[in-house]
Amino acid sequence: MPEGTPVVATLIIGLAVSVFSGLLVAILKRKWSIQDRKMKDFDDMEDKLEELRKSIWRVNKTVLIMAKILDENTEKNHPELNTNLEDIATELLGDDTGKPNKS
Repeated sequence: MPEGTPVVATLIIGLAVSVFSGLLVAILKRKWSIQDRKMKDFDDMEDKLEELRKSIWRVNKTVLIMAKILDENTEKNHPELNTNLEDIATELLGDDTGKPNKS
């Protein structure tokens, strides 16, 4: 065997390992980037969902307050009527867990 053959073989093997390592790192980096983007999107959706829950909670409370005010005014102006709007609104809106109340 010629004297330069082991050196050339070592260089070729080293070059192949380097190329393979570079490709592997590039593929992993791309996958991690995609995963990071998905996690960011998930966190954004989670934040929007929390904002929506808070908004729904405020609307529910507003409806209950308005029903109570309407009940009080109806009772003052028409004592013979019993609307119980506050009870009805509470039952329809359900509790804070989002599940309807059972009566």
